[in-house]
Amino acid sequence: MHRLKKFALVLIGLFLLAGLIAILAWGISTFFSYLASIPKELAAPLIAASSTILVATLTVMIGRYYERKRELDALYRDKKTEIYDEFLKEFFSLFFTAEEGSSSEAQKDLVPFLREFTRKLILWSGPEVIEAFVAWKDHLAKGNPDAQSIFHTEAFLLAIRKDLRQSNRGLRKGFFARLFLREGALFLAMAEKNPNVTLDALAEVERMLAAQPNSTRTE
Repeated sequence: MHRLKKFALVLIGLFLLAGLIAILAWGISTFFSYLASIPKELAAPLIAASSTILVATLTVMIGRYYERKRELDALYRDKKTEIYDEFLKEFFSLFFTAEEGSSSEAQKDLVPFLREFTRKLILWSGPEVIEAFVAWKDHLAKGNPDAQSIFHTEAFLLAIRKDLRQSNRGLRKGFFARLFLREGALFLAMAEKNPNVTLDALAEVERMLAAQPNSTRTE
């Protein structure tokens, strides 16, 4: 039934389009037939006047179309910026809370927030952001934070930037780790050797390094 409705709508659309083309062709044909029937002295000024009106009309219509498009783009970008900014504030608050050791509380607070964010995401975001968010959420749901968790987070943030028309050129893989992990360079080195290294393993190495004297670490 659904396919039949869709086919009927397509068929109606094609008929309307064919009708519009036929009317346009008839109008053009009638206009040129009229021009052929009048003296050349009148035809030239008439063609010039018609061309001027046509160009002016097209210019106004195209100008209004792009003006409206810019307004809509600005509206969508402002709304997306508001949604993403709200998400990032909450996310980084929970991220740093978890880093300080209150992971259970952060996880508890994150669930209702993600539900509300998902609703807004469906309404306002582009497909790349939604796909990146789903991949990120699915990986986090496994409950074993590892290097891929960081890289999925990074991919999600890059998709957000792209959706806001920010350039990602020059951002190397691992920028999220370098920005927000205490030992970002160490994490990237460990992830290069083992792409699935856990964040617990990273924390353990960090504790070992912190316990070493500064002189030993320098060596």
